[in-house]
Amino acid sequence: MAADPPVIQRRQQGHSRSYIIDRLKRENRTDFVDAIERGELSAYAVGVQMGWFTRPPSVAAVTHQARKRQLRLQAIADDGLTLTQIQELRLGVCGAESVFSSREELEDAWQRARERLMAPLAPGRRPQAFYEFEFTGPRPPYDTERSVLWRMGLLTADEKATLEAEWKMEFERGAGPDFTLNDGSGEILGGDCARAAHYAWADIPRELVKRWEKAARRRRGRRSASSEEVAAAK
Repeated sequence: MAADPPVIQRRQQGHSRSYIIDRLKRENRTDFVDAIERGELSAYAVGVQMGWFTRPPSVAAVTHQARKRQLRLQAIADDGLTLTQIQELRLGVCGAESVFSSREELEDAWQRARERLMAPLAPGRRPQAFYEFEFTGPRPPYDTERSVLWRMGLLTADEKATLEAEWKMEFERGAGPDFTLNDGSGEILGGDCARAAHYAWADIPRELVKRWEKAARRRRGRRSASSEEVAAAK
């Protein structure tokens, strides 16, 4: 009796956004993940670019939207750097030695990849290569990185405005007379101690705290003077 013909199994590939993002993360393609999460590219377009599946012929026609999508994809791929090189620019040397053959090669890679490495970062955050080539001194601790860059004038105008608005909100949150804070050990802090701990946690520059405290005292003084004038008039 003839043997049964072999069963040909087709590998199933998912087209869902979550599947594609998970697979990109497994392959350490955080550049494409960042672009998807920023809304610059669709997960499906990235999957096609990676060669995981192809667009139906009816969809593959060249359109204005398709050209824009291809330019965005190409912008991510055009710096010509490997994933390990990108990781070193982000995080510093991982392992015994650098994957770059010279400091000149490292600096050239930073200049080529700088824009896309900086774009997804939160205001006041920087990759390691920034501190290697655009900063004097050791990298500041994560907890004070934003205030250090603010103090040194190394933030963009948008970053500065965003952070100062965030810091002002945290300053006002701690400025109330009844403000208290759990310091993490179970002890409840109050008054100036609580405010100082809160401002340190929020990494508010001391210069801004002094400026805002001075402005608050002036406002209180004006209100007090107005109240006294009203009382005297009566």
